[in-house]
Amino acid sequence: MPKSSEFKIRIRENICPRCGRPSADGGLCGACRVAQLSWFSCPARVVSICCPSCGSWKEAGLWVDTGVPREELAYELARRAIHIIPEVSNPGVAISIHDQSSNRSIAECRMSGTLLGEPVEGSCQIEILWQKEQCDRCSRMSGSYHEGVVQVRATGRKPLPWELRNAGRIAHEVEEALVSSGERLSFISEIEETRDGLDITIGSQRIGQEIATAIVRAMGGRYTTHPKLVGERAGKRLFRITYSVRLPKYMRGDIIVVHGRYAEVQNADGRDVRFSEIPDGQQRSAPENRIDALVGNVRDAAEYLVVFREGDTIGVLDPATGESTECRIPPGMQAEPGDRIRILRTADELILLG
Repeated sequence: MPKSSEFKIRIRENICPRCGRPSADGGLCGACRVAQLSWFSCPARVVSICCPSCGSWKEAGLWVDTGVPREELAYELARRAIHIIPEVSNPGVAISIHDQSSNRSIAECRMSGTLLGEPVEGSCQIEILWQKEQCDRCSRMSGSYHEGVVQVRATGRKPLPWELRNAGRIAHEVEEALVSSGERLSFISEIEETRDGLDITIGSQRIGQEIATAIVRAMGGRYTTHPKLVGERAGKRLFRITYSVRLPKYMRGDIIVVHGRYAEVQNADGRDVRFSEIPDGQQRSAPENRIDALVGNVRDAAEYLVVFREGDTIGVLDPATGESTECRIPPGMQAEPGDRIRILRTADELILLG
């Protein structure tokens, strides 16, 4: 057969039977095969359920905290709703959001990529419905639901104002850490100052234990738990727990008298007191009932200017009154004219802290 006839047969075998364009194997060309494929899909509508109180939204039946603006959330919802088949290489999606009303937005979506060697483009429109529903956490908080109370008290005294402020700050830090880790129901519903201390009403037993532990770790003392049966649910007994935090009689920074010498409290657990002697800083401990007296706290100390020194006597300038006062410097403490030294003033004397 002549070569020209072989060429004509080869051309006839290598054309697309649908459009007549060249085909690598004699079957459908790439463009016709692409035309038969649904290479992307997107739903006509997606629904987003948001909590009007805290801004969290519901995803797959679970509430998720999010601080992103509504437009960013709409983009993410539309992007997740679009499905492009894996055979498409270099896929790209461009989305623009248009708000139609307070509860309805439209996402205009354009998709592109390469499929079977052919460039492909497509578009779709997704309606986003914004629905409002109170989340599980806000529902519990508005309904005064709680699983316990952390009671902050002090042994043999009333907690000082700064101790109450510190305990409240620690409680909020614990709450923030737990919520950030996904513990949505670990919330504080109320913090109330009482005549005897501080009551922290909490939404879960987990946060109650975490708060009590953190306060004791930071401020000393100990805590005990007191469960109370309040009912049953699905055959399971329900308890509310009181976490009784007892701050120690002596707190960090207290200036005490032990065996006739001044010392600064470093830690106390309600039984023993660890302290550093003044002025040498020697670390010691003693049972709480062996402490002779409490004279003040380093928070009440002020910086005095040393104006002169003669032997073991120094003159210091009171920063409040400007008056000069003489006092005896303890052995081992360094103080020269021009130095500043911390001094705790009591009704009877000046205690040099160094």
